[in-house]
Amino acid sequence: MYKNRTYYELSANTPPSRKNASQKLLPAIFIGAAVGFLLCLGLLAWLAYAFFFGSAPTTYENAADYEKCWEKPIHSGLLLFPDKINPSAEHAEFYYYWRDTFNFPTAQIHLACTYTPGDYAQEISRIRSVRKQIGAHAKQVYFDDCTDFSYPAYVAISKNHIWEYALLMEESHTIHYIFTEYCSSEDVHFDTSHLPANFDNTSRLAFGKEFSIYEYPIYENGEITALEGDYSRTAAVPQTEGHYVDAGKYALQVATEIDADGRETIQGCTLFYLDGSTEKTWEFSDLNGKIYRNISLNKDRSQAVVTWADDTGEHERIFDIQERKFLPSAGK
Repeated sequence: MYKNRTYYELSANTPPSRKNASQKLLPAIFIGAAVGFLLCLGLLAWLAYAFFFGSAPTTYENAADYEKCWEKPIHSGLLLFPDKINPSAEHAEFYYYWRDTFNFPTAQIHLACTYTPGDYAQEISRIRSVRKQIGAHAKQVYFDDCTDFSYPAYVAISKNHIWEYALLMEESHTIHYIFTEYCSSEDVHFDTSHLPANFDNTSRLAFGKEFSIYEYPIYENGEITALEGDYSRTAAVPQTEGHYVDAGKYALQVATEIDADGRETIQGCTLFYLDGSTEKTWEFSDLNGKIYRNISLNKDRSQAVVTWADDTGEHERIFDIQERKFLPSAGK
């Protein structure tokens, strides 16, 4: 007989204690859901803020912390800055700000040192000789005689969003070393008269026209397509390069280093196998240390030919792709 009862009939016979419990439970569920939604919304907002604006910044304002300014990654080796603050400097001010924002750090570094006349002259000599060599690409800092700046300056970086320069104040024998990355004039911690006049014009230069001693251009069909760089404090570093041939599922790459004279020395060869589901690689050192000249495929794309050179001329070494090995060669 109970199977013919309606829900409303059954609920009418529900004990009062169960009715009260249900009435109390529903608001609690709604409140819990609302709190959970607000917490999720807050978490998403925090993640979005952290993604675009980064975590809490790192700041230093004491000259004793100066050597910490190389701890965080920036698009500079700070070669204009001294390795250490000269102990004989009569006065030294230091400010450092770094924040990781949207894959490009927001940073500003300011060091001001007042030197004795002799130390000032010696430091100017060091600054004017600063250069960076990456492979066969070499750039030297340039001198700005109050064109973009209110004081004479040596410039290592002049880009739309990044600057590195040293301002020279002859009368007081003071040098201001300044680096900024993705900052506006409203953000800087130092006197804005030490900024270049076009500091806030972040689109003044076309791509490829910006200057940085730490970067060199990559060309494709005569056009600059990318910029590569080395942001270490090492003044001369080899340039890495990769040359490859594509044989379908297989590709052979020759990795090289380019020295200051433009010589490419083979560092290793890698065979890549890619069929959409499987990826494998094999490493070969047969040609390590040889001077690289060229790589090509034969007509049926079954073999790669690597050309290398020594004092006796050019030589070829054949790599069989299916056999996955270099074939014996009668040459060196």
